[in-house]
Amino acid sequence: MRILVWNINMAAHKKIALLRQLAPDIAILPECAAPEVIVAKCPEFTFTDAQWVERSRHKGLGVFSFGKLRLTRPRSFAPQFEVFLPLRVTGPICFHLLAVWSLNFHPTAGLSMPDALRFYRRFLLRRDVVVAGDFNNSVFWDRPGKRTNFAGIANFLSKLGLTSAYHAVTGEPFAQERHSTLWFLKRPHQGYHIDYCFVPRSWLAPPATVWVGQHREWLAHSDHAPLMVTLNDYGSSDTGSAGQ
Repeated sequence: MRILVWNINMAAHKKIALLRQLAPDIAILPECAAPEVIVAKCPEFTFTDAQWVERSRHKGLGVFSFGKLRLTRPRSFAPQFEVFLPLRVTGPICFHLLAVWSLNFHPTAGLSMPDALRFYRRFLLRRDVVVAGDFNNSVFWDRPGKRTNFAGIANFLSKLGLTSAYHAVTGEPFAQERHSTLWFLKRPHQGYHIDYCFVPRSWLAPPATVWVGQHREWLAHSDHAPLMVTLNDYGSSDTGSAGQ
């Protein structure tokens, strides 16, 4: 199973060929237009299922599935937590997904990522779960007493039995990543790792693979690099790697 996290930086209809090349089973796309807007501009874009939450018609959080995977929104979905999207993934693999586009630099009081994680805790505990997307966060920006500190978020997810696939595969500590997922203001030299895919620890045996796009290829399309996680338990036999 291949999970793609890519803040697509809008204009998704111009990037469908790139998505096809990446060939994900599930694509989590922050800053993505509504599915019908994309299809109207790019009719050849086909997918099995799509779920989307709006900040504006052309800039929301989209999750797309391909192949035999289906997506359904649970009754616990709470639209006031923007932009967090809980989904049930069903098909050959069944699990819960919390897709994330966290606006940590401008959090609404009471609706930050820690608040959303606490609200969806029961949903996260009911079966295997993936929490993935643009967290807009890193321990690089952590400060004493800051309620959106990334260390606290990572600790909360760790207590649920989840680990960042990138960091588990590469062995790199948080905020010391060799591979950036954001090039701030599209500056290749000012990179941060702020996009994550947290998965159950048990899914990483045998080891998963991770891949991060290089700025030489991807900066022309978005200020974020795509992050792909391939879970070998579900059919791949490659060894872990990361490329920048």
